[in-house]
Amino acid sequence: MTEKKVIGKCPVCGGNVIETTLGFCCDGTTKEGRRCQFVIHHKMHGVDMTEEICSQLLANGRTDVMEMKNKCGQPFQARFAIEHGKVSLELESHFLKGRCPICGGRVKKTSRGYACENHVGHKQSCSFYILGIICNRKITDEEVEAFLAGEALTLDGFSSNDGHMFSSTLQLNKQGSVSLESLITKCPVCGGDIHVGPRAYNCSNYKNPEHPCHFNIWRNISGHVVTPDEVRQICENGQTDNVLELFKDNGAVYYKRLGLNKEHNQIIKI
Repeated sequence: MTEKKVIGKCPVCGGNVIETTLGFCCDGTTKEGRRCQFVIHHKMHGVDMTEEICSQLLANGRTDVMEMKNKCGQPFQARFAIEHGKVSLELESHFLKGRCPICGGRVKKTSRGYACENHVGHKQSCSFYILGIICNRKITDEEVEAFLAGEALTLDGFSSNDGHMFSSTLQLNKQGSVSLESLITKCPVCGGDIHVGPRAYNCSNYKNPEHPCHFNIWRNISGHVVTPDEVRQICENGQTDNVLELFKDNGAVYYKRLGLNKEHNQIIKI
């Protein structure tokens, strides 16, 4: 090898890495007395490995994220990193806004859905994950970010194996995964369960042959989309905690709370 400018120190043996016709190679020897085989080839995954890129890799153990190409010429985002004495790839992960509700780690998109960064890999110290498809419905990035932000969203479009369509909410279970939960609270009229439906939050006793209960809360009231949290507030406290922005038929805006009437069987504006 012809002596040239030293690019950096070898991560294997501590020798000098210099440019040769084979690439950026180490000129040192291992503890066993053999020539060190560490090398950074001139072209890797479609990237021309310049002196600047190699110096960054040797100094920091990894490069910045850059565009590379696979064997079929398709582009992808990744960085070069040194692992176990060799140059490897670290694929760029897609992290979502928000933090894991269990451990506070970042949440990334995976091949099967969404998981805490501490759930993915060898250690798997955190159990948090959300399946990408639940009951034949795709969960979107925006819905996961809203869930991480603490928003209780009512989601439509789920279906059972027999084709029955239904609506539900996402809820963190004891195992650390996210599952569906349609139960919202108890009915203020009969004590039955209030479940989310496609158009309204309905009492589970509405089909009870002996004591049918017709209490419900429409999901859209005067242009306001009623959330599961607001349903709980109405049923348990008698009204919403906050004043809501409502709309008249002519588009005029007004502000009221939603609550129960004196008989607790209908929704009124307060």
